[in-house]
Amino acid sequence: MQDALYTFTNGLYVVGACNQPYFAGALVDAVTQISAEPPMIMLSMMNHSHTKSCIDKTNEFSLSVLPDDIDPFVVANFGFQSSFNIKKWEQVDYTTHHNLPYIKDSLAQIRLRVVDKIIYPHNTLFIAEVIETYETKQGNPLTYKYYREHLKPICEASFDNKSACKLENAPHEKGMKPLNLHKTWTCSLCMYEYNGDIAFEDLPQDWRCPFCGVGKEMFELR
Repeated sequence: MQDALYTFTNGLYVVGACNQPYFAGALVDAVTQISAEPPMIMLSMMNHSHTKSCIDKTNEFSLSVLPDDIDPFVVANFGFQSSFNIKKWEQVDYTTHHNLPYIKDSLAQIRLRVVDKIIYPHNTLFIAEVIETYETKQGNPLTYKYYREHLKPICEASFDNKSACKLENAPHEKGMKPLNLHKTWTCSLCMYEYNGDIAFEDLPQDWRCPFCGVGKEMFELR
């Protein structure tokens, strides 16, 4: 099943949200344009994602379209650790528009407002209208397929080797403890890799794999 889903041409994006006095952010791939007039986008996020909870509060979020030559650290920074206790945006070059953060080296910077959402047991679909776009550039967008086939080991090495990227050295919010996400929790049945904003150990006991439905007990740390 997982191999079939990997054939989808999903891109990789950084979602940003306001979390006063800081910003939250996460690496996502479940983004789809669903309408041209008005311009509408659908975003799916895990219900236990910290960034998702920030979007729920403000009903706005930013979307940075990543190029395929993006610094691997950007992918590692937003994909391998949680905004719940790491100030991710302070570790990368970013800009802001209307109190939302955007990756400076992105192909496009898109501001969106949530107009509807569909809540499922493990994820939420946000239906959002494009409000404004900024800094559109030429280049090839980063796809999940390209990441898996070429960038993943480079991103992992960047996360391990770049001092600013290591969790124990990253800036933390007051009173929070760093997470240890150097390894990935992987479903032993369908090989789905969990990379949500919440540490796998902190997910509720009834949490299940979003692809094959097995429980946490079927996941292994690899």
